[in-house]
Amino acid sequence: MSSETQMARKRNRTFILSSMSTGHGIAHLFDQGIPVLMPTISSSFGLSDIQVSVVLAFRFAGFGIVNLGGGLVVDMLKRYWGMMLAGCMFSAGIFFALVGVSPNFPILLITSFLASIPGALWHLPSAASLSQLFPDRRGWAISIHGFGANIGNVAGPIMAAAILGLVGSWRSVLFIYAVPAVMMGVFVWWSLRDIGKEGDDPPTELSAHLRDTWGIMKNPVVLLLVLAAILRGIGLDAVFAWSPFYLEETLGKGHLSAGFHYSLLTGMGIISAPIMGLASDRFGRKVVLVPGFLLAAGFSLLTVFAGEGFLLMVVFAGMGLFSFALHQVIQAAVLDVVGQGTEATAVGLIFGINGILGAASPFLGFLVIDNFGGYGAVYYYAGILTALSALLTIFAPMKMAPRVGAATS
Repeated sequence: MSSETQMARKRNRTFILSSMSTGHGIAHLFDQGIPVLMPTISSSFGLSDIQVSVVLAFRFAGFGIVNLGGGLVVDMLKRYWGMMLAGCMFSAGIFFALVGVSPNFPILLITSFLASIPGALWHLPSAASLSQLFPDRRGWAISIHGFGANIGNVAGPIMAAAILGLVGSWRSVLFIYAVPAVMMGVFVWWSLRDIGKEGDDPPTELSAHLRDTWGIMKNPVVLLLVLAAILRGIGLDAVFAWSPFYLEETLGKGHLSAGFHYSLLTGMGIISAPIMGLASDRFGRKVVLVPGFLLAAGFSLLTVFAGEGFLLMVVFAGMGLFSFALHQVIQAAVLDVVGQGTEATAVGLIFGINGILGAASPFLGFLVIDNFGGYGAVYYYAGILTALSALLTIFAPMKMAPRVGAATS
């Protein structure tokens, strides 16, 4: 292969990564606005904490079901990855609008479930295509994809709180969301419509995909990392679900202040994700994951002690450095050990089991809140689970991330 052809492919994969990261950022911009709106939605419908838990559980369940069942399908329909990504954006706009018109609690449950689907599906073709395009820098590529998400994570809560302050209605915020989501769908279709069409990979029989999936599930690295991700995810989901209530109802902060703190919690991966991705490519995944889990656990355990002033911002920012960045390194570690053609299945396994079990997380968080001293107790709960994730990761037999000369070699 000529050097010109190799350079052209590298430029093309850089454009793909940039476009995909932009789309990922827009998706998270909207998704991370929903938790900030939940206290207002709860007041609007007169929901109890247990009813809020049910709404959040439906969101997590939708995310998990799509990932767990969708990975195998996405791997088999590689030629349609671009259409899937564009469809995620178009449908996100529609489903946000449906949440906005929900007239009662039962309809809110259904629309919340539907609104979780586009963001869930996005991760499968995007992670699979990036894993194939960047085998030499997999951790970095997935982290840059996450970097886009983290921009959305920072801006989303602040934007939701600011729009809510201006228009005064959570329904209007969701109607406003629908317009740029549909517009972004046009951009994604233009830039990524050919994803998955490159190469001459022959279609694989369902039986072969099922056999490969079983092989993935028996791999000890995958098993330990998925279990670590589950424990971390359950704790983190509780933190994400109940932090707006802790900030507004326990500490008495306003919408904008709560949105700012929540953006620190979800978006500091802007700083950490690329660094952690590069470090994991160079030094190995475990060298990044174990200290990261331990630091994340430490910050979580310090939250209530931090009070409500500047120290709270420091602790929330510290937690935010690891909120999503660690999960992206876990993805890279799992993708290191699975074969080509099973990437979406592997990623779906991670996100799917997390989402299904995450549906129980709001209820577990509610039990912790109800029995152990209020909303602040979820930070102790999350810190303990994250420390257990570090322990599991220590025993995962991971090797140095593989490095090859070029993605196309």
